[in-house]
Amino acid sequence: MCVCWHVRELVRRKPGTRLVTQDEAARVAGVVVVAVGADHYNRLPLPLLTHKVVVDVANRTSPPHTNEESLAEKLQGLIPQAQVVKAFNVLSAYALENNVQQGAKQVPVASDWSGARRRVLEMVKRMGYSGVDRGQLKAAKEIEAIPLQLMPSWRVPLIVVGSLWFLHYLLLLFKYQVCEKISEGKDWEGYSLKHLALLNINRTCAITALWTLTLCYLPGVGAAYLQLAWGTKYRRFPTWLDKWLKMRKQLGLLMLWLASIHTCLGVAVWSGHYDPLVWDPPTFISAQVKVNTTSYVTMDVPVQNSKMSLQGELFLTFGTLSMFITCLLGVSSLPSVGATLSWREFMFIQSKLGWLALVTGTVHDGLLGWGFSSQDYTKCSLPSSAQYALWFPLVTIAMKLPLLLPCVDGPLQKIRGGHDRNKKKRSNVHPTDPVHSLDMTRRKREDRTVWQVRPMQTPHPIILA
Repeated sequence: MCVCWHVRELVRRKPGTRLVTQDEAARVAGVVVVAVGADHYNRLPLPLLTHKVVVDVANRTSPPHTNEESLAEKLQGLIPQAQVVKAFNVLSAYALENNVQQGAKQVPVASDWSGARRRVLEMVKRMGYSGVDRGQLKAAKEIEAIPLQLMPSWRVPLIVVGSLWFLHYLLLLFKYQVCEKISEGKDWEGYSLKHLALLNINRTCAITALWTLTLCYLPGVGAAYLQLAWGTKYRRFPTWLDKWLKMRKQLGLLMLWLASIHTCLGVAVWSGHYDPLVWDPPTFISAQVKVNTTSYVTMDVPVQNSKMSLQGELFLTFGTLSMFITCLLGVSSLPSVGATLSWREFMFIQSKLGWLALVTGTVHDGLLGWGFSSQDYTKCSLPSSAQYALWFPLVTIAMKLPLLLPCVDGPLQKIRGGHDRNKKKRSNVHPTDPVHSLDMTRRKREDRTVWQVRPMQTPHPIILA
């Protein structure tokens, strides 16, 4: 009874729909969406689906065997005269029920029937999604594997950022816990390891966040120099650089996560005992300290000042600016927010404000690293953590500066606008030359989309559930 009530309520909320039996729906519909599991294919009115466009949306619960055919191919085998199309299996039931439109969401479509494939691609477009023509029905096996994948675009960024984090943590552990005790000849005691869970993690998250933010903008700098050297934007980037450019969003979100951890832990350690460089010098008072029941020793006891120095105030200000700009970058990367921005607004936030976040974060770290003594720089032949954290972002910023010069930025913008410096020379090169051939991937995809889209003959598809 609950299922029937839910179906009736869904039909009531969708203008232009009505509740009928499967047989009645299959007789009048030109496009039929099969919204049942593969185990129930044999319960469908298969004879009535002959010569119909049948859209299969079924998904697997586990990966198929190597030689096992896809669910859509099984359905095609049951009704050979039907035009089976694999589509919509990457969308959630919530998105379909509530008409959630995500223009950036790609919906792959596959079928052995080109006309049926074009009709479904038009349906995808009208629903507010981006249709992707995957060709024949044999591609349905790959399409059905998409919902079973666990964050495939996050694997490499997680490995890169995780490796950097562990590398920095081990370096800090060696410098402050291992090497310092050995060089000073101190005995190992319990308090020697007390900073492992807070101070070391805070420093590691800060350094890794700054380096990860740098990784987001370094590939763009490299791509700009390659375009200047080639004199065109129509040449493919190396595979490694292309993959690096495509994972910048994941790197940015990981950076925001690390920066948030650093901010929270930084509040916990915000005192002159942990960061004496950013606070006014403490006041020392002489006091009689009881050593045992019979003796006392006069000691100078530091009383921490509650006011920050100018260096500390600048350190906190630039850190706060960098954190808030980073949060703005993260929010604008959400599809629901990015869809409301124009291309110029989106590029201003991600590029201009992104570089501002990198610069302010670098200054934030540099203010903490300024003022160490020579012993701090050379302890165990290792620089302070705040110093070596600056190397990578400073090199990247230095590489970016020449690109801002008018004599360099002007030609670069012309190239990105379509100017080809080697156009005359390229016209004499055979189009199949792998070195000088133009990147026609986008043009081919756009041309294909034009001839694939055809007006639907049936205003509304029928769903068999």
